[in-house]
Amino acid sequence: MSNVPSSNISLLGIKREIETGNYASSNSYTNISLRAVSAAAIPAKSAPDGFNEFSGYAHVTDAFPGSGENSWFQMSGLGGDAPPNQWGSPSVANATYAQAGCNVGFQNDQTNDRIAMRWTTFTSAAASSYSYAYVGYDGFATNTFYAKCVYSASSSGFVGSVENPASYSPATNTYTAISTSTYSPVWQWSATVSSGSGTRSISSSSGTNPDWTVASNSSGANAISGPARMLSVSATRGTYGPGPGGGMDICIHEDMLVSTANGQMKIDDIIATAPPKIWGYNKEHHRKELGDVLEIKVVDHDNLYKVNDIILTEDHAIYDENYRLLSVNPTKTRENYKKDATKIKVGDKIRKEDESLETVTSIEAYSGTHRTYTIKTSFDNFYADGILVDSEI
Repeated sequence: MSNVPSSNISLLGIKREIETGNYASSNSYTNISLRAVSAAAIPAKSAPDGFNEFSGYAHVTDAFPGSGENSWFQMSGLGGDAPPNQWGSPSVANATYAQAGCNVGFQNDQTNDRIAMRWTTFTSAAASSYSYAYVGYDGFATNTFYAKCVYSASSSGFVGSVENPASYSPATNTYTAISTSTYSPVWQWSATVSSGSGTRSISSSSGTNPDWTVASNSSGANAISGPARMLSVSATRGTYGPGPGGGMDICIHEDMLVSTANGQMKIDDIIATAPPKIWGYNKEHHRKELGDVLEIKVVDHDNLYKVNDIILTEDHAIYDENYRLLSVNPTKTRENYKKDATKIKVGDKIRKEDESLETVTSIEAYSGTHRTYTIKTSFDNFYADGILVDSEI
């Protein structure tokens, strides 16, 4: 295949590139105008028109999914269609406060030419967890994509409240424009019991399990659909159970900024939008690279330490000069994540984002309960506060 050359550009060749993707094809066309091919280019070229605008041009045909992409959003790890089977079945019981819920949302990540899907299952007794998957597209430079969900669920119980779904969630079987700046639309179901005793629940067992479709326009062009997932959301108050928070000890203090393709970012800003690619260390290629965000966990913890300037839980591992894991409490690291780490000590050298080494000069307990996070990337590590840390999930 031949793209438009950098010099001696012909109008017929430009037309052939746009129509066939091959500047040197033998196709014949008549009544060609520079204005017409400029308007047909992707992205379109504005007047005044000039041949030099097409230097090196390669026409991209609109396609969703794009070349080599899956026909639906796939989960990391073992793979499979997103969201997972257990997505819609959160359940919690607590003596004072109980909340359980789940949601799915979409965003058009135009920077990376892909639609991002984010799904969450949450309860008042566990860490908040956000998972991500992507389907890329070719072309569609200024296109608006749409998503819809077909669903029907009923609630039961006489205490608390439900979102069935949330007020901002589109009605069933209604195509809604996918935002380019935030996750929208979002479909969320939840049950909450904060007073009284009893159970509040939502179920789709006698209705229609939520089933999502994403398309390149509101008429359903180039539509892709995933599997339907059952809803079975339950919150019970008045029964003993773990309190809010909980979860494993993983995590980095929320004030530690994350190194991304868009610069240093707060974790909440990453959660709120289609996450940019995250800088990490590719152990196979032995270099710093950008990778996808696959999952984010957020939880409150009271077992933090400050190692120089980075604040993290006692079992969260960071990397030394030889890319070996170090942590404040290696026993906990092993118990929680089945990873072997060495106890960090003053004088150790830890890896920084600029490939330099930082000498550990202080290790101090960091008192109080604090909001923390971790990120699973395609490299299983990332840079927090400029230090290479392990994902742990």
